[in-house]
Amino acid sequence: MSELARRYAAACFDLGVDRERFVRAVRLIGDTPPLRRVLEDPTVDRMEKERVLERLDVLRENARLLNFYRLLARKNRMTLLPEIVEAFHALELEAHNTAVCRMRCVHIPDEAQLDGLRNRLCALHHRDAVELEIETDPGLLGGFVLEIDGVTYDYSVCGRLRDMERQLQERRMI
Repeated sequence: MSELARRYAAACFDLGVDRERFVRAVRLIGDTPPLRRVLEDPTVDRMEKERVLERLDVLRENARLLNFYRLLARKNRMTLLPEIVEAFHALELEAHNTAVCRMRCVHIPDEAQLDGLRNRLCALHHRDAVELEIETDPGLLGGFVLEIDGVTYDYSVCGRLRDMERQLQERRMI
């Protein structure tokens, strides 16, 4: 994520823009290739881009959001929208003392297990909440790997086997 995207996200966040509308507009633009091409094309007149933005219902409902999109169009920064959304989400998480935890596992745990995991991670990392991003990975053979706040917890069978191999090699060296 670029520093420029972070700055735009911070400006949008500081304006108190409604995240739901912001993301809806991003999706609308991303899911409509002709619209996206017009807004991202540096050869299209900025006034024409602004007229296009003014016709979008999701932006017409919120003057701050419309002005934000106008600024992006004026500066030819519409291609940054996906990065800006990501940075905006990171700012929201930070404001709510929430961490993102990436979990790789062979099988997705049930809700009770996930709730217990969230509670434990909150306590360990002094967070109010943890947002889990779960990905299945059969290569782990069993168990799971967690990545949160720059820390990796490897409780996978594959990870345990690597640890055992390393320990055996260390013993051979002695």
